[in-house]
Amino acid sequence: MKNIIFGNSLMLFGIALLILAGLEIMPICVFWPAVILVLAGFIMEGIGYFSKGNKEKQ
Repeated sequence: MKNIIFGNSLMLFGIALLILAGLEIMPICVFWPAVILVLAGFIMEGIGYFSKGNKEKQ
């Protein structure tokens, strides 16, 4: 469950950075780290979702 919440937090932070870079409030060099944060959050969320079922069976 913690991986899902942490993944969601990473994704929301990355999306906020993408929005700020798109509105030109932050420099455009923030774009690629924001994309990496969104992808890492998505991967962590997927890991948390699929590993959740294994822990409940034990």
